[in-house]
Amino acid sequence: MHPKKQECSHDITHIVCDMCKLVFNLNSSNDIKNVMGMTREQMELVIKKIIDALPDSIFERAYPKLLEEIKNICAREFIFFQVQEKCNDPCYQDDLKMFIHVFARDIQQRVNAEIKQTSSGEK
Repeated sequence: MHPKKQECSHDITHIVCDMCKLVFNLNSSNDIKNVMGMTREQMELVIKKIIDALPDSIFERAYPKLLEEIKNICAREFIFFQVQEKCNDPCYQDDLKMFIHVFARDIQQRVNAEIKQTSSGEK
């Protein structure tokens, strides 16, 4: 995994935990597990899968503002996905693959639009 992807997934895990504390008033790992249906370690692995699906070029070009947006979008979308899903559901892995596919596609479109906007001198 690209080192910047590793760092990004770590940051997203922290954002998810902070959002869970704020939104759901969760304070312990057990609270988070009850709502998210997975341990923090499992959550980290899933977030790594999501971020690993994104093109390395997003992380190599280092768009700090865009990268922060991506982290926050990923955290929100992951929470929304995960609170609806159960890890032990037989369809979970297929649903996760579809979520990752759609998320990666949407982020790539967002990055492409940002590059196009930046290169045309707009903003």
